[in-house]
Amino acid sequence: MSTLFLEAFGQLSGLPTIDSCEEDLYSVFSERAELMGWASTSNSHSRLWAMEEAELTADTDPYRIGWVQVGLGVGPVPIEARRVQSAPLSGISGWLTPSVRPRSTDPVQALAALVQCFSDSLCRFGEVELSGLQLQVTASYMETATVSSPSYLWSVRNWFNTNSKAGANAIVAFDQNLLGGHEVSELIATLQDRITCPFEFRTSATAVPEKHMVKVPDETPFYSAAPQLDTGVFVTLPEWTPSAIGWVLATVIDAARVSAPDVPDFAVRMTRV
Repeated sequence: MSTLFLEAFGQLSGLPTIDSCEEDLYSVFSERAELMGWASTSNSHSRLWAMEEAELTADTDPYRIGWVQVGLGVGPVPIEARRVQSAPLSGISGWLTPSVRPRSTDPVQALAALVQCFSDSLCRFGEVELSGLQLQVTASYMETATVSSPSYLWSVRNWFNTNSKAGANAIVAFDQNLLGGHEVSELIATLQDRITCPFEFRTSATAVPEKHMVKVPDETPFYSAAPQLDTGVFVTLPEWTPSAIGWVLATVIDAARVSAPDVPDFAVRMTRV
């Protein structure tokens, strides 16, 4: 089943607004997702994701704040019942429903909300220093992308029409899996052919520093490791916020899946520079 594993790297400081001895990241993230209508529960209709795991790591890792894992197999179940006429000897007639499973949410549709929910939850445990924040999303068992989602990404850009002086520059790095054998230049060309203003995707970033490159997290056993690339994409954002970060990650993944729609596993990391 399709899985997204999201990590936050940076610093967590200050006093928490909740007692971390009584509440953990799993419960806080889960409640935030349910409050906003982003997550599916046993009593709700299908939403964007289902909660799987989460852990705060700021106390044990000086660089990584925490991680969360969600399942995307929560979409509407396609039911195609068919009428079966009685066979001469069997005496069986009626409706038969074939075995079905839920469709997976498009990761492009889920990422902006997922990043925002993750950030909101981490902020309950202290002050997250956004200027030094890095985020990595590792995707496993992705279903083949049947259609691209640029219309959704285009339609929400007006939210980011803010003061351009508050903008930020970042590098988006990824592994070889994301490209599916294609060149970085093809990904950049696809991004630049789209209407992305006020975001601007620029030339490829060569010789990406090792600390900005993707790293396979130990906690996700589903991911098939691929060669890590030292090439990425430069992007200018109108603001450095969780929703803007989520939008960029979703846009890069969507553009890559145009050329490589059947890639099941990939990792993408975004770092402010």
